[in-house]
Amino acid sequence: MDDDPWTIFTMTAALLHHASPTSPEVFELDVQIQFNQGVFTRIDDLIHRPSMIHMRHQQTTELLEIGVIQRRRGIDPSALQPVRGQLYHLSGPGRAGKSMRCVAEHWVTHALAQGEVVHWVDGACRIDPSRFIPRLEMLGADVEACLARLYLSRGFTLHQLDRQIERLPHELAITRAPMVVIDGLLAMHGDDAVSRLESRTLFRRHVGILRQLSGQHHAAVIAITGSSSPQHVDPRLLQHLHRHAQNHLKGSWNGGRRRRRLYLRHVRSGLRGHWRPFESPAQTHFRLTERKFNRWTVHPSVGVMTLQHQDE
Repeated sequence: MDDDPWTIFTMTAALLHHASPTSPEVFELDVQIQFNQGVFTRIDDLIHRPSMIHMRHQQTTELLEIGVIQRRRGIDPSALQPVRGQLYHLSGPGRAGKSMRCVAEHWVTHALAQGEVVHWVDGACRIDPSRFIPRLEMLGADVEACLARLYLSRGFTLHQLDRQIERLPHELAITRAPMVVIDGLLAMHGDDAVSRLESRTLFRRHVGILRQLSGQHHAAVIAITGSSSPQHVDPRLLQHLHRHAQNHLKGSWNGGRRRRRLYLRHVRSGLRGHWRPFESPAQTHFRLTERKFNRWTVHPSVGVMTLQHQDE
């Protein structure tokens, strides 16, 4: 059986008969699929006796069609990890790339859980440290100690953001942090009090500092922006960042309004898929078309351990 996770498997199961042919009970199955080894079934009765149906190639007299549908994998988070010494550009829908913030938070959480120091510069006025707590608890890390290693700064104006980015090289020389996140790098450039010339000058200076952080300080620098330039912002700024970043991760919404999911595309490697960092790729859906077993009519064609049930 092919182990390709992107395919939908279809298989047939032989008849499983009750030990007492006069009992017409209907049983529920709790099934785990073990490829190339068989199907392990458990009948939900008072005893919970297990049995193994060996998947040997035998011809059955009657076939009951079932479908084993393996859950489609999302994109592998480990394949998208930021690399130290590179500038990583995250762009997606929402105000200043708000949808891509969850990806950066996932990386920051793992870095904090491993005892690293992380700098987060909030240029969109939306940082919420409590969002890291559930993820840190899932990893079994000390939440208080991890949050103490997270250095947050917020800029309410473009000039405040400029000062915070300017201080980063001096701060990294002390903390030696391996990761820096700049959230909403273009959010403040649409201010009416900032001319286009000043905006371009400051932005080019910011990109130069970020490249210095990745090159000289050997840090993974993550810049979050929207998929397109905000209103009243020169579109050439986004193009300038795209040219100087070594890695690009683009996001878009996929699905309806209530069931929409973040779909990511890694430009450099060509990887793409839905963002599901906490779902196990080994999970499968098991669907049984008929939930009632046939009565004992002929001898079964596969060897099944005898199931003994307690009399009620």
